[in-house]
Amino acid sequence: MKDEMGVLSVYATADPREKSTSWPAWRREVNNELSALRDDVAANGEKKRKTAVLAKLDSLETDLADVLDTGESGVGRALFAPVSSDEVRMLSLQMPLEDRAVLESRPYLRPLAAALSIGAPAGILAVSRDGVRLVDLRFGAATEVTKFSFEVDTSEWRTMRGAGGGKSGPAAHVSPQYDRFDRRVEQNLIQFLQSIRPDIEEHARQQGWQSLVITGEPRLVETVRGKLPANGHRDIIVLDRVLESLSASEIAAQIRPELEAIRTRRCRELAERARGTALSGGQATVGVSDTLGAFREGRVAHLILASDQRLSGHRTSDGQYFPEGELPSQQTDGSVTHEPDLGERMIERALTSGADVTVLPTDVAHVLQADEGVAAYLRW
Repeated sequence: MKDEMGVLSVYATADPREKSTSWPAWRREVNNELSALRDDVAANGEKKRKTAVLAKLDSLETDLADVLDTGESGVGRALFAPVSSDEVRMLSLQMPLEDRAVLESRPYLRPLAAALSIGAPAGILAVSRDGVRLVDLRFGAATEVTKFSFEVDTSEWRTMRGAGGGKSGPAAHVSPQYDRFDRRVEQNLIQFLQSIRPDIEEHARQQGWQSLVITGEPRLVETVRGKLPANGHRDIIVLDRVLESLSASEIAAQIRPELEAIRTRRCRELAERARGTALSGGQATVGVSDTLGAFREGRVAHLILASDQRLSGHRTSDGQYFPEGELPSQQTDGSVTHEPDLGERMIERALTSGADVTVLPTDVAHVLQADEGVAAYLRW
């Protein structure tokens, strides 16, 4: 989505604690953002663009009211609308975003990139003696995917009676040897759990799960885990708790805090490793200047950006970006355009070049504090 007239991006986070409030703080904040944007366009815009943007804002009144409706579902809401067309895209997530209104030539992506870093698709495997339930958890919302049910036909099994296990006495002669029966059922269950690993892996691939969370009795969980491949970016998390009887949303509520904590920790570790690699002369960069240089050479494989960092710089006539105080020798101050948000531009460059993006959560962003909040792994 691109529009030189502008693409309006509106984000809102509906705080559930204010659901009963008719004019909650988050709604006021978004309205203030929209008013400031409208005033800025009215005061500084070229006449044709000013007219088009203000008309677009007026035409979006109903859509914006839906985004700001306290009765609508979804904690995080977003709207994207190019000024020059009738296209409007809206989405809602069950996790917070920001309260922002931005008008740029492309959609403003940082809040979504931040949400993806913590709320990326994950598969929950609830393992029990009845089988395995697969639950999809993405951006805070849970959906039942399927269930692999364990059923064993015991109709042809011979019931054995008599003494067993060295026991003596009347009870040993009249009681069925349930221990043998139970062991046979257990063996069938283990074989069943082992046999469905390829099906689980296929679901994980189709769903795009970046994590697999396996829950249940430890022995059954380890059987499912087995040689299930982590497969590149996908990590596997094992939790010792039985959740199979809960609903999908209840399972998600149990898993989400721990999954988010694990992902936050791994974001921190990712940034720390990148920093260490860069400082030791490896295939990584830290800081705005070196990272932008790597982007210009097409070398960035994975961008890491602090969520709270705001960086400004310049854009040259050939579309390259440089930090404040740095310009190529053939450029002068008069031949460049001020760029108020280099972080957003780096996210765009990363996504269009096929690089990964991680936006560090606020509580671990300090890892890159000495590096202007920017690091990257390089392709070479």
